Order: sequence, then structure tokens, then C-alpha cells
Amino acid sequence: MWKRYMVELQVEGKFAAALPKTPEEVQQMLQHRTPTKPPSDFIPLDDLAEQVVEEVGADEPEFGWATFKRNENGLYYEGRCVRGHIKDCALQVARFFPDTKAFKAKVANKVYVETDIIPLGKNEPDGYEQRFIQVMTRQGPRSTIKFIDYIESPIIAFSLRVLEDGVITEEMLRAIFEYGGTHGLGAERSQGWGRYTLVRLEEIK
Repeated sequence: MWKRYMVELQVEGKFAAALPKTPEEVQQMLQHRTPTKPPSDFIPLDDLAEQVVEEVGADEPEFGWATFKRNENGLYYEGRCVRGHIKDCALQVARFFPDTKAFKAKVANKVYVETDIIPLGKNEPDGYEQRFIQVMTRQGPRSTIKFIDYIESPIIAFSLRVLEDGVITEEMLRAIFEYGGTHGLGAERSQGWGRYTLVRLEEIK
């Protein structure tokens, strides 16, 4: 029923973190993303915030700082974020496959990232960058400072599971990652961060 592929993306330059580094900012982020009518089995916001705080090591009062999730093996990226990237890129390359109607929807329903936790090969970020940004508050626009952790040129390696019904081909996958390499993966893409080269797309027999 399924084809499986190993994928390796070589990031060219900085790969940015995106998660806030304080419990207060984690709580605000989750509140902003919580649906108006959550499902009945929804994890309480306090419990979910506590889980994210532990994953990013948000135990110090460092406001305005974006970092990576981490576990006992070091920093990592999440497979769900790669899946979102694939779907975004599928929308942009759909025009090159006019015979496949509703191309993005087909990719979303037939291509899955098997790897939930993608190690980044580092225990700590390689550095951080300081930015001055404008934010909108209740009192109007304000200037603030933002700090972004980054890793230099990591390899993002994961496995894909593709429904073997003849709809999504290897050519399509390569087109998605070719576009994605210029679009960029992760945060700070407007700064040219997260651009990559597809170095491996190999079917696993």
C-alpha cells in the first residue's frame, strides 16, 4: 500500500529556531493558536504549556528569544513542521502538474512524514542573531529586540510514507523539494535562512 523514501535536505547557511524561550511566551503562543471550539479531549492549556516549556528548556527569564525543542539527544526539529512545508510547496508547484487535479490536497492525503523527531546534530545552537522589530500592541506600534537561535548548515533527514496508488510520483516529490529549497524551511525565511539542497531522495525497498 505504501512506498517509503529516505530524504536528506542540506541546509545552506543558518537554520532558525521559532519557539519562544519563556513560560509566559509559550502560554501566549498556545492561547493564540487554540481553536475557538477545541475538541472534547483537548489537553488543558496549562498542561500543554508545561510540556512545551520542558521541550524547549524554557527555564530562564529570556523574553523575545526563539529557540529549538530539545530532548536527551539534543536539539531537534519536528516532522509535522516538515509536513506543513511539503503542503505549502505543493500548492506552488501544482501548476506544473495540470493533469493531477487538486494537487495540494492529494499530496496532503497521500504523503506523510514518518519521522516525528528529527535530530539536528547539536546539543546547543551554534549562535544567535539579534534583530530590531516592530510589534503592534494595544498602545500602538512599538520597537523591540528579538533574539533567534540558529544552527549552521544542518542536515534535515527523515523518512516519507507515500500512498502507492500511482498518483504521487518521485518526479512530483523532487519538484516539491526543488521549490522548497529556494522557499526555505523553518523561521526567518524572509532573511534567506533555511534554504536547502535535496541531497537524497531514495526509495526504501
